[in-house]
Amino acid sequence: MSYPRDAEKSAVSHIYSESTMITETALEMHFHRLLMELIRANCGLGEGGGMHFFKYSPQRECFVGFDQAYVRTELSEGDFFERLRKASTKFGYKLADTFFGYFLQFKVVRVMNSRSKYTPEGLRPPHYRVALDTRKNMRTQLSQHELLYKLNTNYGAMVYYACPMLFDRSDFYSVNVDLDALRLAELDSCPSTYTDNDNHFLFFPDQLADPIWRSEPVKGESVTADAFAKAVCAKIREKDPGEAALSLLKMLTDYSAAGISADAPEIAEHPFPSILPFISESLTIVLRDAGVPR
Repeated sequence: MSYPRDAEKSAVSHIYSESTMITETALEMHFHRLLMELIRANCGLGEGGGMHFFKYSPQRECFVGFDQAYVRTELSEGDFFERLRKASTKFGYKLADTFFGYFLQFKVVRVMNSRSKYTPEGLRPPHYRVALDTRKNMRTQLSQHELLYKLNTNYGAMVYYACPMLFDRSDFYSVNVDLDALRLAELDSCPSTYTDNDNHFLFFPDQLADPIWRSEPVKGESVTADAFAKAVCAKIREKDPGEAALSLLKMLTDYSAAGISADAPEIAEHPFPSILPFISESLTIVLRDAGVPR
């Protein structure tokens, strides 16, 4: 069951007003470096090889990358797509560069100290709740959730809601980032695109539990950061470099498959039409340089 947005706003306004204003961007920045290190540690680097991580910047219209020494580089959209296209022709080249993209959409987790009419049956306080963004974008007519759901239908895609169990800004000043506080809810377990323009949530009975998709309660699945890093590395190892590059190229440039209209300004007015402006927050691209495998 789902409920009108106005009712939701009234019911939980006191919770949001008492929050510490943690943002999704701050959460991603808090965990990003340690996640990169975890993926590197699990993948291993061959002799002469390296690993780079790229995030797309809509403001600069370029990719900002970091290597294993955290040296910052920039790559224009044109250069990136050209490099991706060249890599997509190298089927069977085991030492070719391997591109791989994953999607982590960070969400703010709220502590719920009382039940409400939105709480799944049998769930007792305190429990934890994440509001999904199901509001349609005026330009694309897609919500954030619907776009992520569609991206997850691509073969081999890795799409997650990253739900950190952090509840106060003071946690961001900790020297040791705790990846065990991060729950990654798999979009594979999500039952719907939630296009009814109502409110929808993820609930966690406790900080280590799998999620429950709501409105109609559906048991979901989540993974730890370590399991996620192992899965990323397994995908990189199992894919032919040319196949991996071609899959990523198609996923990023086939905006119609993602449900985005060619009339959207970000598509119609752009020299390199792609879904990048719409998924820059969640997308991370991993480039494993050619090298001698361990």
